[in-house]
Amino acid sequence: MAKILRSKYNSTGERCVDACLNYGELRYVNEDGSPISIEIPCDKYEEAASDFEDRIREGITQSAIEPKEILKRGSLTYAQAKNLANEGRIKGLDFFEIDGSVECDHILGISGSVEYALSVWNGESKNESLVKALVRAIKVYGEEFINGLDLDNTVDLTSYTRFAKNLYTTGSIVDINLYKVKNYHIDNEIHIDGLDLKEKSIKNIDLPLGIAGAFLGFIIVQVCTNYGEIINNRILSVLLNSIVMIAFGLIVIKSSRYLTDKYVKNNTQIIMEMFNEELEKVSYDNLLTEKEACIILKNITKGEVSRLLLDMKGSVNKKVSSSNIVTKETKFILDARRIVILPSEYEIKESLNRLVEAYQDKLSNEYNVNNI
Repeated sequence: MAKILRSKYNSTGERCVDACLNYGELRYVNEDGSPISIEIPCDKYEEAASDFEDRIREGITQSAIEPKEILKRGSLTYAQAKNLANEGRIKGLDFFEIDGSVECDHILGISGSVEYALSVWNGESKNESLVKALVRAIKVYGEEFINGLDLDNTVDLTSYTRFAKNLYTTGSIVDINLYKVKNYHIDNEIHIDGLDLKEKSIKNIDLPLGIAGAFLGFIIVQVCTNYGEIINNRILSVLLNSIVMIAFGLIVIKSSRYLTDKYVKNNTQIIMEMFNEELEKVSYDNLLTEKEACIILKNITKGEVSRLLLDMKGSVNKKVSSSNIVTKETKFILDARRIVILPSEYEIKESLNRLVEAYQDKLSNEYNVNNI
């Protein structure tokens, strides 16, 4: 596969710069001597750019180099890329113990390759995944991505370059939703197949509570009327008993629901916050997709939060328990991820051609004044 782009994810900004240089000279250059773009982790970008500028100012490396022309901000942190590389589910994404670096020997780079894999893991088609990967790669490398492809003479290189440049600078010329880390939370009610299990469990005890309340109302009426002697009218006595029994039955049901909800809210808030914190952490660290997060939530709660709370009731250290439960379920979902084979250059060029053509059609239809 033609490749004049690089991905070098290192644990510090200084190491990212070291990977780009060799005795002060650029390690990776094109045949014409121009610098090759190198993707680095988003959380090390500022540090790397600052370190690069310091080296230029101190004369350690070439003074004519502009760091931003070489260093490209990726969409992942170093830790995220390392976790994915260690999982070994993306062919070509590797972690090297000797220096702690993460590299991807593919034209899509680390960000584009991971975008492709995440889309596949979320159940989207190969074509949909490839389009997202292309958009992500162009957002990282810009028009340099086009230069990295071995395009034939039949392609309008100007259109390709213009498309990449506009996508890189504006980021909103295509209606494609790329992966974003989301915070998933355990709610008080978990709905499965349209059934609210919490409501169902409460309704199961409504009848006995209503009967108990009605019986209490009956006793109170009997005591207050001296067992009916004060009211000589039997019909009036039956009517009074009925009204009071219904009223007390409803009061007991409503009161029990209110007290139960208040008790659950007060006693489960801390536990819920613990689980939500753990979910947020694993979602960020492992780049969980929406469908993967839903499976984890379903397995943790078994469809009903009350069951989860019962499991946690006897725990001595609830923080550790919540962490262990979320970690275990996350491990299962990560193990279930299929191994992703990254697309070939032919597939990339075919998909890119369709993407550029769709963009050109959009320009012709939506931005042509003659069509207004």
